[in-house]
Amino acid sequence: MLGILIAVAIIGTVFTAREYRDAGQQALARQAAANRVFVDLLDAQTSNRGYTLTGRGTFLDPYLQAAERYPDDMARLRRVVAGETELEALADDLDAAAELYFDEARTLIALRRQNQPELAINRVNSGLDEARFAQFRAANAALVNQIGQTRRSTIERLDRRALLTVVAIVVAAALALTMVAVASRQLWSRVAGPIDLVTAGVRRVASGDLARPVPTTRDAVSELAELANGFNTMQREVLDQRNVAAAAARRAEAQRVERALWETVQRGLLPEKLPWSPGLRLAARYQPAERALLVGGDLYDAVALRDGRMALMVGDIAGHGAATAAQAAGLRFGWRTLVAVNPNPAAVMAALNQQMANAELRAQGLFASMIYALVDIDGRVSYAPAGHPPPFLLTTASCRQLAPSRSGPLLGVFDEATWPVSHGRIPPGGTMFLYTDGLIEARHGSLTFGAERCCDVLERERRSALETRLERLVDAARRHEDESLRDDVVVLAVERPAAMRW
Repeated sequence: MLGILIAVAIIGTVFTAREYRDAGQQALARQAAANRVFVDLLDAQTSNRGYTLTGRGTFLDPYLQAAERYPDDMARLRRVVAGETELEALADDLDAAAELYFDEARTLIALRRQNQPELAINRVNSGLDEARFAQFRAANAALVNQIGQTRRSTIERLDRRALLTVVAIVVAAALALTMVAVASRQLWSRVAGPIDLVTAGVRRVASGDLARPVPTTRDAVSELAELANGFNTMQREVLDQRNVAAAAARRAEAQRVERALWETVQRGLLPEKLPWSPGLRLAARYQPAERALLVGGDLYDAVALRDGRMALMVGDIAGHGAATAAQAAGLRFGWRTLVAVNPNPAAVMAALNQQMANAELRAQGLFASMIYALVDIDGRVSYAPAGHPPPFLLTTASCRQLAPSRSGPLLGVFDEATWPVSHGRIPPGGTMFLYTDGLIEARHGSLTFGAERCCDVLERERRSALETRLERLVDAARRHEDESLRDDVVVLAVERPAAMRW
């Protein structure tokens, strides 16, 4: 009887732990598939809007890539929800909402390609594509919520099964106790105490307490001693398996979140490559924070204008997480669109502020600092900071900050404001550096890295290649903060090589 009891306990525990693990993995796979479909539609919406408003073909590439990925990602989602009627129905609703959005997107693209930009822009302003995207977002939220509900229902069912296993063990223990009592009153004193201890241990396990083992007594018969030892072994295995499963689930979730956010950064915040100019050299370095799970909102971009000027931008949206990354991506696409229409710094900053200035974003604490600069090939610079640290100017003689005549406020703080434009010049052989505050605010105790240390590094590396200068500047900030940055860092540099002839 005792052997059967131990076998049932071990088998029940192993199968229950395995089903807990499978339920967790299945929920993670469903969540990941739903997120991939959401990212496809988010890429498509951002890209399509940029193309509709500007007509530039480069804005259409992310939409085409998202539309190409979507059927495979939707098929993957259907596979992982197969067999769950409610999830299959919600997946159908999600697919239908996505198709409605793609129909509208194709209509907008067709109008643009038919040289009817006014109709396309009016159609965007009507809000139909935004409404269809909102319908898709709601369908995605319903699916994600149902995935969580399905996982909770599965866990509850497994909990009931585990309880039944424990009840079976208790019943078996009671039967064993009765048989021993009937067989011999003499052995009762040697059996009752150990059985009481085992029973108490079973009750503790049934209530979720797996930390305390069943104590063993010296007078217990060998069979009960083996039972106690077997129960303790089983209890330790259940506890170990539960801890391993929980740790694996946390790691998998953390990796999924980090990977999804990094992909968002790659697509939305950072350009694939920097533009080229015959009279200027560009280089950039992005270093994510090393002590945070979530990716922040640091971003940069550069655009070569038709008149030969180079438009540069570095920004930082407050906070971390998916909402911050999404806003940063939207801000970058908005900046590109505005620069293509009218690159005037004051006008661009005012328009970006209109994009950020709404009550919902303020309630979430989402606002942005930014610096936008226009650089001529002859070295003249016009720049407008919005609550952002001033750039560094490295020349053959010195390194200093280009303090603006007056800095404008953060984007999104006020409904209306102005951003004064300051002017400067990059001499031959000089380099201007735009950066986020994570560079100068790298901290060792109460001591920040600061602008003076940045200039010291740049002056020492004056003769190094531009990319090497950026790498050593960021590495110096990391060393100052014990080899681990608390905040993201972006540095974008434009160099005017010496002895250029035209």
